[in-house]
Amino acid sequence: MQDFNILDFGARSTDILQTSEIQAALDACFLAGGGRVIIPCGIFYTGSIRVRSNTTLYLESGAILRGSRYITDYFGYREDKLEPISEYIAPEGVKFCGSTNPYSDWNSGLIKVINAENVSIIGERGSYIDGQDSHNPDGEEHYRGAHAINIYNSKNLYFEGYTITNSGNWAHNLYVCENIKIKNVTVLGGHDGFDVRTCSDITIEDCVFKTGDDAIAGFDNIGVVIRNCILDCACSALRFGGTNVLIESCKSIAPSSYGFRNWLTPEEKAKSANTHAGCRHSMHTPFQYYCDYRANMRVAAGNITVRNCEFLNPDAIFLHPFDGEHQWCCNRPLTDITFENCKFLGLTLPGVLCSDTEEPLEFRLKDCVITSLEEGADFPIFDAKNCKYIEFDNVKVEGFKDAFVTIDNPDVMCVKGGTEIKFK
Repeated sequence: MQDFNILDFGARSTDILQTSEIQAALDACFLAGGGRVIIPCGIFYTGSIRVRSNTTLYLESGAILRGSRYITDYFGYREDKLEPISEYIAPEGVKFCGSTNPYSDWNSGLIKVINAENVSIIGERGSYIDGQDSHNPDGEEHYRGAHAINIYNSKNLYFEGYTITNSGNWAHNLYVCENIKIKNVTVLGGHDGFDVRTCSDITIEDCVFKTGDDAIAGFDNIGVVIRNCILDCACSALRFGGTNVLIESCKSIAPSSYGFRNWLTPEEKAKSANTHAGCRHSMHTPFQYYCDYRANMRVAAGNITVRNCEFLNPDAIFLHPFDGEHQWCCNRPLTDITFENCKFLGLTLPGVLCSDTEEPLEFRLKDCVITSLEEGADFPIFDAKNCKYIEFDNVKVEGFKDAFVTIDNPDVMCVKGGTEIKFK
């Protein structure tokens, strides 16, 4: 594999933007048929760079790829002469977070990958991608800036080893991609840690997500494995929808290390502050089902299994608020989900199992432990409506005054294996 060191293309460790020098190395790699672009030890200040097919972006130990704080430095790829970006016409019903254009301001990224294949981003221990909490006063919530990594319509993607800090928006943002593998990556601060939509064949393992928003998010995904990850977040550990999904041996932690940045003052956001004690640090839930109208779902979401996981101090076990009015749960309901050998420790609010009469939910808890944060808690474990089947099998419940589920149809409840729970 041929190497292209950015120093050989004029890049220097300085507080002056090195965007064109880094891009020159990436372009030379692509024109040579592929290889590795080396980011050596040092701090390299940059706007948006485009990684192309058959390229590995390789960060050596001590390398810091530091993004600009200013959103205007993230749109150079639109003038790309090597692989020009043509006007994009979205299929009917497809949106990219409010826009029909994946090249919109919202979809800015420190690292861009577009219509590519065989792309890797690999970092040695002690390498960083620093988004500096880039600020966009016209962005989402009037402050969110660039994603750290933004990828569209690409395949055969591999990520390993680096740490992303203080991404102005999501750390990883992937649309319409396939064959995605991420291993041993850490995300600190920012918003969502790993967000995928309309993607297939995804493996996420041995990662640490300590984020101010969701740890892992997305929907309309097919074939997903999430394994051995730390999910430390200020929203939902998983705000997810997909088909054939396995989540195993993961742990969530609350209160979160980083708070939700929307609770910062406008002045703090403009200065790219990342968190403070007054921000929300509670985790809503280990799993909130996600399905809005920014994608035409390819198949019904279902066959989701969560096993051998431990969730510390979430508000509620699981949220499926499909009532026709919820902003993030309104496209098509989940058909079935099973939690096996999981611990939900320190609950403060009921879970929600509200489904659709046309496609009702099947929900199962097997060999699980549920505890409340305060002894004598007097709230339902779930509020349930329009469900097809709810099963509690060998579920141990502690700390509640009266363990119960409120439900519109008790006939769909199945309790066995010594579980002590009531219906109201």
